[in-house]
Amino acid sequence: SFDWAASIKDDFAQLQSDLLKIIEERGGQLKGYFSEDVSNDASKWHTLAFKTWGIDVKSNLKKSATITKWLNKHPEVVSCSVNILNPGADIKEHQGDTDAIFRCHLGVEIPDGDLAFCVNDEARKWKEKEILIFLDANSHKAWNRTEERRVIFLFDVIRPEFIGKRRRICLNVRAFLLLQYTAAIFKWFRKWPKWTHKIAFIKWKLFLWGIYPIQKLTGTIIKHT
Repeated sequence: SFDWAASIKDDFAQLQSDLLKIIEERGGQLKGYFSEDVSNDASKWHTLAFKTWGIDVKSNLKKSATITKWLNKHPEVVSCSVNILNPGADIKEHQGDTDAIFRCHLGVEIPDGDLAFCVNDEARKWKEKEILIFLDANSHKAWNRTEERRVIFLFDVIRPEFIGKRRRICLNVRAFLLLQYTAAIFKWFRKWPKWTHKIAFIKWKLFLWGIYPIQKLTGTIIKHT
């Protein structure tokens, strides 16, 4: 019943072709997910972003006119990426960074066998050309115990009741992701008192607010290649 869901499914064949071509050009390798809180093995879960919390990844968007056209048509979509879950992957139970979005998984290449996605104890299998929609703030996990990779198109949509706060929500999440990235690089930072984490979050948020006009023109700062 959502316009953004119907339109991406209408263009599914071209989207699937674009994504599989990108993966093939990269030798089947995308960018390993960095969080040890979610996965112990970065080789099992790979992702490549086209848009991340309101900021375009221009170098990657150039590779898919389909995604670019869809994003321009639906500004409520604030993030999107292609994600690979390799054989043997087991993603730990975790929660997302905001309850103001619908997180969506569109099946692109789904093998048969034991693989599933579980939200609050409800497990479902991905299906090609079908969208799983859930609240990212709920606890969720995933696994792939087949012999083949699973490929999805993941995207985040601001819920209608929060659309007026879209920029603020994206800024908060980007600042929190940078805080997580800091903790992943500097292990000692995790041991610091919580109040220091709050100060670091505020500083990241002010920094991102200051460079927002530049990012809207140039795209992301951290490389997503």
